[in-house]
Amino acid sequence: MTDKMKRSIFRIGALLLSAMIICISGTSLPARASQGTAATPSSVPGFGYVSGPGERGTVAGPRTDNLDLEPKFSGGELRVLADETTDRQQLSMIFKSSDGAILVVDGGVAADSEHLISEIKELGGYVDAWLITHPQDDHVGALHDILQNHAGEIDIRNIYYHFQDPSWYAAVGEIESSMAGDMRHVFSSLPSWKLHGDIKTGDVVQLSQSLSFRVLNEPMNVPDEYAVNNSGIMYDITMDGKHVIVLGDMGPSAGDLLLSWGVFDGLTADLLQMSHHGQNGVTREVYERIAPKACIWPSPSWLYECQVGNREGFLTYETKAWIEEMGIKENYCIKDGDVTIR
Repeated sequence: MTDKMKRSIFRIGALLLSAMIICISGTSLPARASQGTAATPSSVPGFGYVSGPGERGTVAGPRTDNLDLEPKFSGGELRVLADETTDRQQLSMIFKSSDGAILVVDGGVAADSEHLISEIKELGGYVDAWLITHPQDDHVGALHDILQNHAGEIDIRNIYYHFQDPSWYAAVGEIESSMAGDMRHVFSSLPSWKLHGDIKTGDVVQLSQSLSFRVLNEPMNVPDEYAVNNSGIMYDITMDGKHVIVLGDMGPSAGDLLLSWGVFDGLTADLLQMSHHGQNGVTREVYERIAPKACIWPSPSWLYECQVGNREGFLTYETKAWIEEMGIKENYCIKDGDVTIR
C-alpha cells in the first residue's frame, strides 16, 4: 500500500459522496479520457454489462455475483470480501471447493477480521491453506489479528508464504518492516508443521481433488516506490477445473520483468484478480498476455469510481479503460460490498 493510498482514507467521505451521485444518476462508468481532461460518463460495454445466454442487458456497475448466470464452479464458491468497518482497500478471498476444501488469500485489514472469521465459520470454520502474497497491513492485518487475538476460533491448518529477509524490509521502509516483523513474531507461536515459508516457483499443492494452487514466482527485489508490492507472490488457483490468477499488488516494473521472463505465458485465467486494487499495478501488456475471461476488482467505491485528475493520482479509470478495450465484459467489484461467485 503506497503513501498516496494511505492518505486517501481521509478523503473517503467525499469520494463516497461522489460515487453515490454517479449511482443515483444512473450513468455508466467513465470511458478512457486523455491525461488532464475531465472524464465524461459514457456507455462502456465492458463494465456494468454481462451477457447471459442469448440475451443482452445492462446493470448499474460491475456485478457482485453470478447467480443468475451459468455457474463458473461445479459446486464451488469464491467470496471476495470488502472491509465492512473502515472501507479501506484490501485483498481478502475465500475459496471453498465442491469437495469441501477451503483456501484463503491474504485476508485483508485487521479491522475486518471479525467479518472474515464469520465468513469462514459459515463455510465450515476451517482453512486448509492460507496463502500470503506480501506482508502489508491491507493484506495480512486480519490474519495477524486472528492469530494474536482470536486463536482457536477457526482452524487454520497451513500457511504458505515467502518473505524477504528482515533486513530487506528494514531498508525499504519502517511500516513494511514492522508488519513483516509482526507476522514473523506471531508465526513463532505456531507449530512449525503449519508454516510453509519457503514456497518456490512452480510448487503445486493439491488440497483436495477439486482445489489446488501453483506458485508463479518468488520474491523479487525491484527497488522502486512499490518495492514491497513487487516482492509479492502470485498464485494460480484451480478450483473445480477453473483457474483464478492472483496478482496481489504486483507493480509495473516487476510485472514487466516477469512478463519478459515468460511467467505469464500459457496461463489460463477464467478469473483474474486485478493488481494493486485495480490501479498502479501491472501494465496493460501483462493483462493482455494473461487475457482473462473475467476480472475481480478488490477496490472500494472511492477507489474504483475515481475520475481523471483526482488529487490522489489513482489510475483506476485507466485500468478500466484497458479492460474495456480488451473486450472483457464480466467484472466483479467489492465497491458495493462482498462479492460471491459460484
